[in-house]
Amino acid sequence: MSFFKHLLLALLLPAAAGAQTKNYSAFVNPLIGTHRMGHTYPGATVPFGMVQLSPDTDTIPYEVAGKYVPDVYKYCAGYQWADRSIVGFSHTHFSGTGHSDLGDVLLMPTTGPLQLNPGTAD
Repeated sequence: MSFFKHLLLALLLPAAAGAQTKNYSAFVNPLIGTHRMGHTYPGATVPFGMVQLSPDTDTIPYEVAGKYVPDVYKYCAGYQWADRSIVGFSHTHFSGTGHSDLGDVLLMPTTGPLQLNPGTAD
């Protein structure tokens, strides 16, 4: 008799587990940490993945005329939530590290006239 109880339990347990229909992804905001000094990017990647395709909202140089530019630290993850435009997509990002990645190739698919001023209509 005990065998049949265990068999019945083993057959009914997966059905009970499948009855849970909550969509927990609705509670996730992928933009958490992309504002100010959060240093995270909103792109998706697999764990320990080699490619982290994500948008970049500005490309600030480390130095201008031999002087350090303090805003470069804000953009080390490549994306800032408050920026109004995307300048391109790069394929490698560091999340939460506080330093930028070097050697990215920035790509931007476009249609229509070329716009060269980030954050504006021109």
